[in-house]
Amino acid sequence: MAVAWRIYPGVSKTPLIFPTDKFMLVKTCLKSFINSTTGLKVKYFFILDGCPFEYKQLIKSIFPVSDVEIIETDKIGNWATFKKQVEILLAQVDADLVYFAEDDYLYREGEFHKMVQFLKASNDVDFVSGYVHMDTFTHPIHQHKKEKRSAFNQEWRTDSSTCLTFLTKKKVLEETKNVFLTYSKGNNDCSVWLVLTKTFILNPFAYLRFFFTNKESFNIMKMAVKYSWKYFFSTKKYSLWIPYPAIGTHLEKELVSPNVDWLAISDKINS
Repeated sequence: MAVAWRIYPGVSKTPLIFPTDKFMLVKTCLKSFINSTTGLKVKYFFILDGCPFEYKQLIKSIFPVSDVEIIETDKIGNWATFKKQVEILLAQVDADLVYFAEDDYLYREGEFHKMVQFLKASNDVDFVSGYVHMDTFTHPIHQHKKEKRSAFNQEWRTDSSTCLTFLTKKKVLEETKNVFLTYSKGNNDCSVWLVLTKTFILNPFAYLRFFFTNKESFNIMKMAVKYSWKYFFSTKKYSLWIPYPAIGTHLEKELVSPNVDWLAISDKINS
C-alpha cells in the first residue's frame, strides 16, 4: 500500500486531543497508524506544508527511512496539497492500493488490515473510508438506502460521501482523478463524493426538495453542478464503504466516530 500524507503545523477547529499542540497531535496520529497497520507493507509519502524541521525528524524517528519520501512545500494550502497527493499516488510504482491520509486522524490498533482485505476481496468495492462521520446519522445528504455487509469480522455499509481520507485502488484513482481534482479548484469534498457515488445528483426532485427543506444540502448539490457537472454522466457509479465501528476517526471534537474510546487509544500511545 502507498500512503500520501498531508501534514500542516496549524491546528484547525477543535481536536479531541492536544487542542493547542499540533506536533503532539501529529505524533500521536502517526504512531496510531503504525500500530493499526501492523503486518502490512507500506510506502509513505509525506507532504510537509510549511512544517518546522522537527516534523521531518519526527517522521524519521517513527518510520523506516527506506519506506519514506518527504516532500516539503511552502504553505501552499489544503487544495494544492490534495492535488499533490493525487499526483504522487498515481506516479508511484510501489503499490496497487493507495491511501489518502490527513494529519488529524487516529486509528484503532491492528485494525487497518480489514480495510485492505475488504477492498481486495470485493470487486464491487471501489473506496473504503475508516471514518464513521457523525453526519451519517443526522444529515439529509446521508439519508438514503445503504447496502450492508459483514466481512472480516466487521460490519460495512455504503454511504454517499466521506472526507478526503480514504483507501482505493490505483486504477480506480486513475479513472476518477478528474473528479477528485475539482476539489483543488474549489469544489466541496462532499460534492466530489456525490458525483462519484451518484447519490441524489441525477435526481431533479432532490434539488427541489433540498431547496425547500435543507439549504446546506442544496448548496452541496449546487457545488457539484458548478464544478463537476460534466462528470455526472461521463463517469460510472462508484461505491464507498464504511466500517462500523470505525477503524479510524477524524479528531474534530464534536464529530469523532462513536462507540470507540479514542481517548484511551491516545492515552495508551502516549503512556
